[in-house]
Amino acid sequence: MRIISGKHKGLNLKSFDFEGTRPTTDKVREAIFSKIQFRIFDSNCLDLFGGTGAITIEFLSRGAKKVVVGDNNIKSINLIKENCLKAKENPTIIKGDYKNTLKLLKNGNEKFDIIFLDPPFKSDYGQNSIKLIEDYGLLKDDGVLVYECEKNTNIVLNSLKIIDEKIYGTIKVYYIVK
Repeated sequence: MRIISGKHKGLNLKSFDFEGTRPTTDKVREAIFSKIQFRIFDSNCLDLFGGTGAITIEFLSRGAKKVVVGDNNIKSINLIKENCLKAKENPTIIKGDYKNTLKLLKNGNEKFDIIFLDPPFKSDYGQNSIKLIEDYGLLKDDGVLVYECEKNTNIVLNSLKIIDEKIYGTIKVYYIVK
């Protein structure tokens, strides 16, 4: 796994050596970042299901001002720390489940230009996260929420709306705004 663009372009990151994880492929990551590239510089970003930290480092590599990354798996947190150390980056890392992380961010009056969700497939974490993000007002008025999920996943939105969706093999990526 490598960083695609920016100051860390070409940096190889350590990936998972444990089961039950599914990092975003380079192809899908490249497509996502191509679509949102002009929103990244000087932005506040949230990578809610951090995994390896590749999305977090990609945001920072492309000039994001601040990145918060969360994950509930201690192995993922350690891997994120290791990869961020390799990139000489220092995002805000939160160990906890998505519900507690989002509540903590709400209580801290955080708002984000870009929110990236790549929850475990075959779970309701994505839909639940989106509802909490809506309820807590965590997405800025001109922000975008990027949701990576299985291609047969449908979502229900209240105050947010889908502006685009793309399918890459078995993966669907939603682009959602206020």
